[in-house]
Amino acid sequence: MILDTPISAIMTKDVFIVGAGDPLHDVAITFNNHDIRHAPVTSKGFLVGMLSWVDLKKVPAGGVLESLDTGEDYGKLVVGEVMTRDPVSVQASDTVGDLAEILSENEFHAVPVLEGNRIVGIVSTTDLIRFFLESLTR
Repeated sequence: MILDTPISAIMTKDVFIVGAGDPLHDVAITFNNHDIRHAPVTSKGFLVGMLSWVDLKKVPAGGVLESLDTGEDYGKLVVGEVMTRDPVSVQASDTVGDLAEILSENEFHAVPVLEGNRIVGIVSTTDLIRFFLESLTR
């Protein structure tokens, strides 16, 4: 059954991970240049948050995104100041059904994938929808 498929089969393995102390402006440039929409945030090797494109848009006073056009450095803000703290995560061995339930009950669109405490990927609503569509056409 497709709902029993492990998340590891549909996750993105090449995940962009940022540090809680990384300058927000630099991370926003990377998000923009590489079409990244979500990134797990670590501190001392542990998952402490998630940063999303939506989080970047919430930065007050015009925010960091507008500063990308001007080239101006947006203050001393760091990722930890705007990230979503204590993110929900899944294990690589959890199932697509578990993931579908988590994403349908929450307002976020991506979760970090762990093996134990180590980040091994990220999975988004887009990954899940793509998987379901491919499963229907098989």
